[in-house]
Amino acid sequence: MPASRRVLEDSIRLSKIRKTKLSLYIVQAVMLVALGFILVFVVGGATLKPHLYLPFDSFLAVVVLLLLIICLESFFFRILEIRFARSTSARHLMAKNSIKRSLIIAIVAGIAVLILGVPSILGGIESTGSRTLSLSTRADPPSFFSSDSFALTKTVEVKVQSTRTVQVYLLDEETFTQNYYSEDSMTLMYSYRLNSDDYEVNQELTITIPIEAGYKKYYLVLNDMDNPGTSATATIERDLSGTFTGIMTLLLIALVVTNIAWVAYLVPIERKYSSGSIYK
Repeated sequence: MPASRRVLEDSIRLSKIRKTKLSLYIVQAVMLVALGFILVFVVGGATLKPHLYLPFDSFLAVVVLLLLIICLESFFFRILEIRFARSTSARHLMAKNSIKRSLIIAIVAGIAVLILGVPSILGGIESTGSRTLSLSTRADPPSFFSSDSFALTKTVEVKVQSTRTVQVYLLDEETFTQNYYSEDSMTLMYSYRLNSDDYEVNQELTITIPIEAGYKKYYLVLNDMDNPGTSATATIERDLSGTFTGIMTLLLIALVVTNIAWVAYLVPIERKYSSGSIYK
């Protein structure tokens, strides 16, 4: 076969490979948008009113999964592109660029794994989401949400402290709105409290937040009938979403391992074609 004919055929094959790769990436981008809509609005129960809630935790895990799939696909297409490239220089440049890209992905994913996997770093991130509320019968009861607006962190417990014995009731927004301004409001608050067992603060009390789907607003109502005029402070404790500390961490580790393995595979190929390449 004449060299010119082989070069032409390789060029046509290379063009087809790149078109196929581009088409596949477009399809996956459309799938990602569709999956994002389903996970955020259908499965996640996203709302815009009365409170903004867009649960992105599961969606971000899907993004990492899709990135892993795209990496595997790109490895396959890169092997074909190197095979049908028209020159040694092109093969060398393809391998070199692919190595750089994979190293960047591995480093970024590795940093994310360290952030999500090292307890001290993870604790620092979670502590930034904590906040302190003041409870007093002289002011309206404070409120907080079961998670942040993007479901990246969730409220796990509330630690209440007081110098003297008081009672604190945890109420959801609907119950609070319907009963707080009634004549016998404190009795109703006591009856409808979510912390049925742990409501009396004797210096310190830990209230566990119910594990419920969706985005909920809670109120903390102080009852100081045992020691009138006594106030209390409540610290809202938050944790990172389990999707981040579980599934997403595993996917990120897989992303690191996959790209490092790909670099190890490409290094001999890059060295093989470097001597005859015009690109250094």
